[in-house]
Amino acid sequence: MNPKARPRAILYLRQSVAREESISLELQEDAGRRYAAQAGYDVVAVEADHGISGRTWKRPAVLRVMKMIEDQHADVIILWKWSRLSRARLDWAVAIDKVEAAGGRIESATEQVDVSTSTGRFARGMLAEFAAFESERIGDTWKEAHRRRVEQGIPATGKKRYGYEYDRATGFTPHPVEGPILQECYRKYITGTSFYEITDYLNAGPTKPGEGYTGPKPGIWSATTVRRVMDNPFASGHFISKGEVHQGIHDPLIDEETWEQYQVRRKSRRVSRSSTKSTYPYTGLIFCELCGHGMYAGLFGSGHTLKYRCSGAAQWKLHSGGYVMSSTIEATLLPWLTDLAAEINEATKDRKAPKPHDPTPSLRRALIKVESRLSALTEKLVDGTVPQEVYERMRDQWLGEKKSLEDQLMAARVEARVEPVKLPPDLMEQWGEMPAAVKRELLSRVVARIVVKPGRPRAEVRIVARWEQSTLSDGGSN
Repeated sequence: MNPKARPRAILYLRQSVAREESISLELQEDAGRRYAAQAGYDVVAVEADHGISGRTWKRPAVLRVMKMIEDQHADVIILWKWSRLSRARLDWAVAIDKVEAAGGRIESATEQVDVSTSTGRFARGMLAEFAAFESERIGDTWKEAHRRRVEQGIPATGKKRYGYEYDRATGFTPHPVEGPILQECYRKYITGTSFYEITDYLNAGPTKPGEGYTGPKPGIWSATTVRRVMDNPFASGHFISKGEVHQGIHDPLIDEETWEQYQVRRKSRRVSRSSTKSTYPYTGLIFCELCGHGMYAGLFGSGHTLKYRCSGAAQWKLHSGGYVMSSTIEATLLPWLTDLAAEINEATKDRKAPKPHDPTPSLRRALIKVESRLSALTEKLVDGTVPQEVYERMRDQWLGEKKSLEDQLMAARVEARVEPVKLPPDLMEQWGEMPAAVKRELLSRVVARIVVKPGRPRAEVRIVARWEQSTLSDGGSN
């Protein structure tokens, strides 16, 4: 720098995210300019980070300021207070080292110390240490505030939740427009509509995704965003904090039964997501009798005929056969449904429709046994009879088994609450006009699976009803 030239100064401003010390950027800039004028500096730039915590160094403006000093485009960094640069001890030390190595200086407009002396550098260090202390104190205060909110059934933050509006005084309340739409999304999914179809419904509807819910294009829903919104238990009156689900005090949009139905459907359809968006109604229901693998739809052969092909035969060459025509399936399925319609509809009047075997008692016994094993394992760890490594391995195994049993119990509760389906007497006439999603939903209520034995001249088709499912093995691919 030319010794006759006035030192070039950059004003660095940062507005804290802590409300009690959120000093405006305008006040900080005014104090910095007055200090520069008194010191005889020329202000060549003003850089500001708005609403960014001083505990992180990944701030665009502070990185630009450091680069200007290192590139010799400025000589002095002026801060409102020392805490504006950083509240982290390591970042402070690195910043001071880089600036001084480049021949620059850092000064404070309101906390002036002479850093050319050892006493001044000690004072600056104390002020930086106090800034770090204040940061930790604020962090502890926020953690305690968040903990209290969670204990009171309130989410830690008031960030946007689709379906709700937020007010600091009243908390989360159902949104008059978004709330009913989110309710309809759950109803649609439970009755067989795919996430892709729900996404189209939302994008064509009266509401678009708000802040934090934008898809790949601004203002447009994506299937991924829809899944994220619906997988969040907030609409059921719960919220997630640190990975755990807590009961909230806000009004739910859907009842517990609807939420459990959604979870059960979500798990069963996650196994083969293609079946939920497939235009073919039997995808996910057809299994090969020869190998137990699922059969997938496609237009096969020279005539591009709709057929279902065995994945075991196609991918793993488990047997030579592997096709069944869609018309062959319907030739067996539709008369079966028609013959069953009158019997089922009559039985539902007296609530005597056949239902699957109730697995609840056996599942509860298995769950009690797993919980007892976990308790005994913990006692052995405390007694020192089981090494930590063995304990963690067995604990994780049994926790996984416990989660599986809990999921099965929830599925059994949902199944027990489902009303028996009523098949229309003119099913044969309506079938061709029904959307694939409606057909899948109807079949899921009465058909466990469609078993096909590929062969010539025609494949053999057998329908397994849901109330016969308990006699089946769990084999086969999904």
